[in-house]
Amino acid sequence: MSAWLILSGLTAAANLFVFIAIRGRWGRLVPILAAGSLIGTVAGNAVGRRLGLGLLRIGDFELAAASVLAQLAMLAVVLLAALWPSPAPHDDG
Repeated sequence: MSAWLILSGLTAAANLFVFIAIRGRWGRLVPILAAGSLIGTVAGNAVGRRLGLGLLRIGDFELAAASVLAQLAMLAVVLLAALWPSPAPHDDG
């Protein structure tokens, strides 16, 4: 069980840093992206195990499926953040 936790954390962190490097900027979305990466990693591992993909497998951990779903989850976070309405400018007058 502890190996699964370590692999999930490392995979989520690696995918987060790759996503931020490709995106090219840090921002206030990084904690939400980190949560999305972790959720996507855990979900991708579960989906990959259920489907029996066996692509880049480390023990019982489906690395390829976990990475793909982590990247998709972070992409969904960025797209939803872009669609979220921005706050109205404050008028002091």
